[in-house]
Formats: sequence, structure tokens, C-alpha cells
Amino acid sequence: VDIRFNEADLTLGENGWTARTNADIYASVTGLRFEKEIYTPSGNKGGAPREYVSGANLDDGFGINGYGLGFDLGAEYKWTDFKFSAAVLDLGFMSWGKTQWASTDGTRTFTTDAYTFSTDGDADNSFDNELDNMKDDLSRLYQLKDMGEKSSYTRALAATLNFGVDYELPVYRKLHFGLLNSTRINGAYSWTQFRLSANIAPVKVFSADVNVAAGTYGVGFGWMINLHATGINLFLGMDHTLGTLSKQFIPLNSNASFNFGLNFPF
Repeated sequence: VDIRFNEADLTLGENGWTARTNADIYASVTGLRFEKEIYTPSGNKGGAPREYVSGANLDDGFGINGYGLGFDLGAEYKWTDFKFSAAVLDLGFMSWGKTQWASTDGTRTFTTDAYTFSTDGDADNSFDNELDNMKDDLSRLYQLKDMGEKSSYTRALAATLNFGVDYELPVYRKLHFGLLNSTRINGAYSWTQFRLSANIAPVKVFSADVNVAAGTYGVGFGWMINLHATGINLFLGMDHTLGTLSKQFIPLNSNASFNFGLNFPF
């Protein structure tokens, strides 16, 4: 089910309120059908009665309703102490058949005076009373029309592009420095990130790394230590994202996570 709200605006006025909506729902589920009801607006500006999608049900149960194809491609090139790499992940598409489509059919604008607010707490149309009355009808303001069944519905996968370079320190081959750029191509949810890291493995059973990242979601850093003796692998790591920064570079939000793991390779 793919739900897209292209526009959702509600303006409250002194004598009425106006809604502007533009939305689409694509439901590629075998056996799904939209339920519909008739809405009769109240007030003298509500417009004529109209049919809208009030829910959905499954008539015939679940089943296979599509197919897809995706590729992961990569290449690597080594030059002296540098190793360059490039990769694209999830390059492909998904295609569904028999997709139910509900839409506002473009941008819909309508006004109603069914709810007016009074600052008098004892009035019948006080804020508390009118807000309670509004809850049941609020979903009807963003009404979708059943547009019928589409024979097919195809979307590209959210592809990820990776470009990296690894540098092996000539005077100490057990220390590496790396730079990685990752970009996710996913419409409004696209993001990009640059990550600089240092990795060291002084002995066969121990390795560690530290990295700093900057990108769409802010600035962060992380570290990891790894013990990997024969038959066992133990690791501990932390990732900390600072998120949005103020003009004075003060974190406005942040999050951190610790990861601990024990593996038994064979």
C-alpha cells in the first residue's frame, strides 16, 4: 500500500474553515476492495453529498500480486597504496497488477461552517465542545474518491550509490584510512552522507576503527572494537548522531546507540 499526501492544509477562520487536500492511495493487495459511504455536509457551504472511501476489506484473501527485479553492481581498482571502489545497490523495480486506486482527483478545496469556536467556555460551541464534535468528522475532510482498478503499478526501487577510497599507510600497513560517500535515491526520502574512518588491526585477533560522518541527517561519530579469535568473534561499538545544529553549532537533537555481539563462525 502506497499512500501519498501531496497536499494537506486546513485553515480555521472565524466563521468557517477551509480544507485543501491532494492525496492518492495505491493498494496492490489481492482481494482488497475499498468500502464507500455517502457524506452529506452540514452548513450552507458544505456542498452537495458525495461518495468517499471510508475503509477497505479483503474479499478473496491474500495472494501473489506482482514481481520485481534488482541488481547490486560493484567495481574495485587498486593503485599503489590506494583502493578505489564504486557500487550501486537495489537497482531495479517492483511491478504490481490489479491495484486499487483512491484519490482526491487533484487538489480539492471546500469550506464548511459546521464548526465555529467561541472563547466562552460555557457556550455550546466552546473550543472543548467543538473539538470533541470535530473528531468524528475530521477524517471526512480528507475524502478520497474510488478511482477504480489499475491494471498495473510500477515503481523503481530505492537505489543506493556508494563511492569509496581506502588508503593503506605505507609505513604501517596495519593502519588504513577510508572515505565513503553513500547516497540513497528515494524521492522525498533521499539522503546522502560522507564518512571518514580509520581502521587498525595490529594483531591477528584484534581490530578497531573510529569514524566521523556528515550528511543529510547531521554530524555523527562512531567506534568499534573487535576480538576475532578462532571460532569466536566478539565486538562492541557505538554510533552517535548529533542531528540538527544551531548557528552556534550547538546540537538541537541527538541520539546514540551501543551494539554488542558475539558470533561463532564456522
